[in-house]
Amino acid sequence: MFTQRLVPALASVGLGCGILFTAPLARAFFSSSGAVGGQAAPVAVAPVPMAQGELVARLAVSRLSLDSPVFEGIEAGTLVKGAGHVPGTAFPGEEEKSNPSVIAIARGANGAAVAGLRLGDRVRVTTNLGRKSYRVIERRVLEPARLRLGSAASARITLIAPYPSDYPGPAPLRIAVALERQPD
Repeated sequence: MFTQRLVPALASVGLGCGILFTAPLARAFFSSSGAVGGQAAPVAVAPVPMAQGELVARLAVSRLSLDSPVFEGIEAGTLVKGAGHVPGTAFPGEEEKSNPSVIAIARGANGAAVAGLRLGDRVRVTTNLGRKSYRVIERRVLEPARLRLGSAASARITLIAPYPSDYPGPAPLRIAVALERQPD
């Protein structure tokens, strides 16, 4: 009962720094069966927002030797460390038809790897909820002003990177790569 009230209370306080009570710590309160001290687990708890720069997932594509951490946020300091989850979109592995996940990737080796993705390539996404497999289903090169992040036809992640990745100065285009979740 205490835990059922604790999680929403902490979420409503906001936890300015955002690191005191994260999803992995929340899961630590529950046994492997989902019970809390012999009681039934709460039915649903609103997700706790992640702090800017907090590790969200890892992206891996073996064919391209890509293995990149994904951090919360798209600030310059975050994108220097790895890919960035776009706030307001679903978390990787938790996307739905109405709310896909969007991950921004800065230029450099990871941006070049995204540009090198081909239709049908497999992408592994690992989060604290486990590992999911995705398949590249679409690639588009667009002007930044034409980039739209609408709803998806199926659960998906969209990777966005500057294009071309080796362009001197600000890249004039963006590459958007859509990933569709594969059955487990």
